[in-house]
Amino acid sequence: MKKLLCFLTAILSIFLMSVPIEAKENQWDISKSKTATPLDEKYQTKVTLSLPSKSEKLESDVVFVLDKSTSAQVEDQALEMLEKLRMQIDKTDAKVKVGIVIFNKIANVSSWFDLSSQFDQIEVAIRKNITSGTNCHAGLLAGKEMLDQDQEVEAKRKYMIFVSDGITYMYNQEPTVTAWSFENDGSILSWAGPDNFSSKYGQTLPDWNTYLNDVKTKLESQGNTYDYPYGTTPTKTTPVDQSKEYLNSVDKALYYTYSTYESMKDEGYHCYALTGNSEGNYPWAFSFMDYLENQKEVSFESIQNDIYYLLDQGSHVEDYMGSGKDNYGNEYEFDFINDINSFYMMVGNKKYLPEVINDQSYHYGFDKQEKGYAYELYYYPGKQEYFIWKMNVPVTQFDLVQLIYTLQLANPQKEAGNYGFYDEDGHLNKNNLKTNNQATLHPIDSQGKEQGVEDFLNPTVSYTVYKTVEPEKTQETPKPQEIPKVQENTIKTKQTTKKAVKTGDEQVIYPYFVIALMSLSIMYLMKRRLHV
Repeated sequence: MKKLLCFLTAILSIFLMSVPIEAKENQWDISKSKTATPLDEKYQTKVTLSLPSKSEKLESDVVFVLDKSTSAQVEDQALEMLEKLRMQIDKTDAKVKVGIVIFNKIANVSSWFDLSSQFDQIEVAIRKNITSGTNCHAGLLAGKEMLDQDQEVEAKRKYMIFVSDGITYMYNQEPTVTAWSFENDGSILSWAGPDNFSSKYGQTLPDWNTYLNDVKTKLESQGNTYDYPYGTTPTKTTPVDQSKEYLNSVDKALYYTYSTYESMKDEGYHCYALTGNSEGNYPWAFSFMDYLENQKEVSFESIQNDIYYLLDQGSHVEDYMGSGKDNYGNEYEFDFINDINSFYMMVGNKKYLPEVINDQSYHYGFDKQEKGYAYELYYYPGKQEYFIWKMNVPVTQFDLVQLIYTLQLANPQKEAGNYGFYDEDGHLNKNNLKTNNQATLHPIDSQGKEQGVEDFLNPTVSYTVYKTVEPEKTQETPKPQEIPKVQENTIKTKQTTKKAVKTGDEQVIYPYFVIALMSLSIMYLMKRRLHV
């Protein structure tokens, strides 16, 4: 497995050789976020500005990669830094894990320690005493592996502190050197050691960009032909008469140390290089450590501030309310509700309501202290409505600082349709019904220096107007017409009028009776006429 890792490391290093060598600054975006709730029935939304990001876990990793020759004084400074950091985070719900790598010819790796509860174990690991050999490359590979494997912590919350005198002549996880031949006092030698550098270059300090580019070019052609495991006998050595044209152990060790250090920065990790022991006769080694840190002076105190503080006092946010055209081309506008009951701040779990500093200029303060308010808000109404949110105290990595305020959609549409698109944190980069046209952070770093401005993502909201449907008119069932009663014209006689006969037999007999009666009457009249 270790041989496979060595092979993969070599492949990665060759791949990195395609990148031009140039000292780079650490570049990190400030952790921040902006979110908006869906519009309610009043067409209002609550917007939250968060420093650091609302979704970020408040956890950090700190890995020390320490040279075996690190002085006791430097160890004391590292432990003092960790003790101060522990006292700071104990006031919060945050978590810091610490890993220790001490390297000689190989990397000796600890487990992760919880800074709050395992400080004693951390001290034992840092003060561990080992000897023999110097392999900066192996130490950095092990430190990078520790940080890479912790997938629960974001890259921007990972810190690697490399402490060394810079003297190195081995590389790879399994210590490897180069069989470089050189002539010294008439003798031909091929052993690996820190003196290889002066044997090849003398005492002149190189221009590190030029030097590392030259090493990269030669690695492309020479590869690992002359590599052999440290402590064994080489089978193939470089030509002694061309020693200046071939890479030696120090060349490769410095290049692989540099490329691994830079790859960690490219991953987004915070990397620091400190000289851990100023004694020695190798000025090129101290110069190399300065090159890794870009000639900047770095201390454990400044590293502690970087780990703990997200922003220094004086940082501020400029936030412009949203306006524009929706997805139907209609004008829209959001208004900041300038009411002290409609906005407030949260710092960790503590809520701060605004206090009016100047009513006429819409100036508010949060968290009043002896020297003034910890945070202030200046509201500017008008056509380009905006506010400035100012931090008068540092913002830490381990306590969310949030401003929560309410916006009113001033002119919702009445025609039926689906307006806008809901994107809670703006990551979809939608362009209609944006709650804010622009929100910009003006950061000051933990060293008190102004940094480049950074924009927040802008959330968008949506609403639906439904088509009004008139209820269908139900047809009333017509009332049945009243049938007029017909009055029967009855002839009043002394005899009782016989009611209508209902049975079938009676209906048949009745007509024959009438006919017979009429016939008798006619016969009677004819007989009387004859007698006359």
